[in-house]
Amino acid sequence: MLDQIEHRYSRAKDGYEFDFKTEIEPFLNQYKVLADQLLHINTDERLTEHVKETMSDELMELLMSCHISRFSLKLYHEKFKYINMWINHAHKEDLL
Repeated sequence: MLDQIEHRYSRAKDGYEFDFKTEIEPFLNQYKVLADQLLHINTDERLTEHVKETMSDELMELLMSCHISRFSLKLYHEKFKYINMWINHAHKEDLL
């Protein structure tokens, strides 16, 4: 999923304009399920309820923003690293 987000952001930055109905909407629907599932994974002392809510919200924003060429590269990387860090933590701690 993160590879697809990165690929889409790169394409958007290169000037590609995604069609909402045929490209963006199916992509969002596919990964919205994952964002919702993140709210229901097990928790530990670091992955609290608040962190899960933030992670889900950040993921949804990243899923939408990766299609916009004018989305800030700095903000994109911050969100991408945040999601990647927590997903790796959840996998490492067998929370997913």
